[in-house]
Amino acid sequence: MRLACASVCNSALRITLALLPVAVLASGCDVTGTGASGASEPVTVAVVPGIDNAPLRVAVQDGLFRQRGLDVTIRDYPSLGAELHALTSGQATIAVGDYTGFLYEQALGRASLRLIADGYDAAPDSMAILTLPDSGITTPQQLQGQSVATLPAQVVPYSAAVPYDMQTLAAAEVLQNDGVSPSSVTWAQTQAKDMIGALHSGQVQAILATEPYILQAEEQLGAVEVVNASSGVTSGLPLSGYFSLSSYARAHPPAVRAFQEALDQAQADCAQRGPVQAVLPRLTGMSTGDAAQVTLGTYPVSLDVGQVQRVATLMYDSGMISNPVSVSALASG
Repeated sequence: MRLACASVCNSALRITLALLPVAVLASGCDVTGTGASGASEPVTVAVVPGIDNAPLRVAVQDGLFRQRGLDVTIRDYPSLGAELHALTSGQATIAVGDYTGFLYEQALGRASLRLIADGYDAAPDSMAILTLPDSGITTPQQLQGQSVATLPAQVVPYSAAVPYDMQTLAAAEVLQNDGVSPSSVTWAQTQAKDMIGALHSGQVQAILATEPYILQAEEQLGAVEVVNASSGVTSGLPLSGYFSLSSYARAHPPAVRAFQEALDQAQADCAQRGPVQAVLPRLTGMSTGDAAQVTLGTYPVSLDVGQVQRVATLMYDSGMISNPVSVSALASG
């Protein structure tokens, strides 16, 4: 059952990613907050459009960056991998998306990053494993030996035994706490738009999904939740963050501070569901009805380094990365 909540902070969640390129790519689309005449510093933010970066759109729409001397352009990208390429090649100023991809690049030494802001944190039922109501699967233990649809790997290579994105990392941790080895489940890489069809046809026995696909699976198939992947050890887990190259942060500290201040204000404004709900249809393509019902996570108004360190520690403990990452160092320099 799904309850409408008064605020984002009391709702549950959904995950996706975003970036900031300075150059305009042919495949992208622009949303621009024009700066004050002559004095604004240009910043291009490349994103994979999703619920996680809704406050960024609100900040541009409401002129919060412009008020602080920034001329921010949002560029859409098809994947986190494309965002990271834009960031590391100098086409992006800041990138926002799944923490695991950025921390993986940092751990491998393929990028020197600065964590600018925490973007989106998990809430109950924001990530879930769902099955058909007549599947016979009612407990996490019954997922052993079953095929579960997950998103295709993007930055971290696919592995049947090791998590490769935020969703599989969170689900694996919760399954382990329930006494289920994640390697006993067959993770079937599936595009998000194809998950509901794969579940309906029996191609998979369950799906690991986020919004709006959780809501759609419930409405279209009567799907039921078997695992709440944002509970227990993953409760309140940071999911998505804003990053720049460390070289940019060192060279442009006033611009970084201005970006942080504007985003913090937008994320505080998004504690009320209305601003988020208003931008979701054009941001994600969901209907206005779905935008009113989807489970939302929380948009932090400040960066809690210790919370983000939870992600890096889980990645290291699970084998996603072989070198530990200090989030404190990422946030400070």
